[in-house]
Amino acid sequence: MKHFSDQHKLFFSIILVTLFFTGLGLAGWLLVKNQIVPRSEYRLSADRIFVTVPPPWVPETFIAEVLQSSGLDTNATLFDTTLPQKLSQAFLASPWVEEVRQVQIRYPAGAEVQLVYRVPVALVEMVSQGLYPVDRNGILLPTDYFINVAPEKKENYLRITGIRSRPLGVTGTLWGDPLVHAAAQLAGLLEDVTKNLGLVKIIPSHEATPTGTRITCRLQTNSEIEILWGRFEPNDPQNLSKKKHLMEIAELYHSLDNVPAQFQPIDLSKD
Repeated sequence: MKHFSDQHKLFFSIILVTLFFTGLGLAGWLLVKNQIVPRSEYRLSADRIFVTVPPPWVPETFIAEVLQSSGLDTNATLFDTTLPQKLSQAFLASPWVEEVRQVQIRYPAGAEVQLVYRVPVALVEMVSQGLYPVDRNGILLPTDYFINVAPEKKENYLRITGIRSRPLGVTGTLWGDPLVHAAAQLAGLLEDVTKNLGLVKIIPSHEATPTGTRITCRLQTNSEIEILWGRFEPNDPQNLSKKKHLMEIAELYHSLDNVPAQFQPIDLSKD
């Protein structure tokens, strides 16, 4: 029994010694941490966050705005193990960000964030209410770039006309109208050829069918040549065929505006 008791004494002595030094280490760490955390190199700021190079329509104050709106501009520290997740959520809340692919924390204070930005593909034209940029999914984007920064760029984008609805939510959310969503997706499909083809408008509408309604689209060129796109569904394989056919017509006549009157409107609805 004495041997058993001595073993236990030794065992508990080791535990006490371990706890003692662990306590010292923890106390020391807390002391050091309290001195380190306030230092600027261990706190996050806009000038120490490096993101994927933003496109021109994203404001220069983008990073600072993300930090301010999330509260990370005042309380973010590198000792927060949840910082990558918080940064990811903060950037995803921006209307300009479609996806956060990766967040890496760097020491001293800094972070690298890989982003996919939303791209405006069209401007929804609302009578007496101005133009509202949307991305290819019909998500409403901020207007500042097209109003205050580079208003001349508005001419580079298709205009979605005939829309009577207003956005259901704030920037960064879906417009909420199937007509806007369909037209935005068509604008995204034609984005790389819009300028060369001289396209300026998309006019979506509901068309009655024996079983209900469907969305159809028309397009117009600079000279108001009309293109009947017909039914539009995002995943319809005919969309690429119609796009190719339209490009072939433009090449044949050197411009869609040169299509002879007898072949107008250009009808792609049966393709």
